[in-house]
Amino acid sequence: MSDIFKVIAIPKHRNLYFFLVFFLIEEMTNWGAYYLFDHFSPGFADIEEYHKQGLTFTFVLLVIVAPILETFFAQFFILEVLRKLKVSASISVVIAAIVFGLFHYYNIWYILATIISGFVFAYYYMALRPQGKWNKILLLIALHAMANIVAFFSTYA
Repeated sequence: MSDIFKVIAIPKHRNLYFFLVFFLIEEMTNWGAYYLFDHFSPGFADIEEYHKQGLTFTFVLLVIVAPILETFFAQFFILEVLRKLKVSASISVVIAAIVFGLFHYYNIWYILATIISGFVFAYYYMALRPQGKWNKILLLIALHAMANIVAFFSTYA
């Protein structure tokens, strides 16, 4: 199966640059999706379960726990299994993005918005693959955590 799009390889000496680029891409697409979907379903991203918890618990969950678990299951596990099955990189990124979106099943609009973030995260992971397991995992966890920090403070500040 041929690739739908090309996945770049990020050289190690450009990690900081690409981390910032992917962070900006994630934030721009995230805010754009939220603006668009909020038009169709006002308050779609207002998740009741988080409001019932304390701020400290919510912060730890969103900024530490979720990025670690979601990176492991939605990117590392899915993308590595698909690689072993010889699925193309671009198809693998799309599948991982959809799985990531389905992890956020609060409502259909939220799933669609997080599929976009999932695409950015999966692509970033694949672009870091040549650097070895730990670089791609740690940098992706950091990117996801940064995105969630922005989301946390924009919601609770």
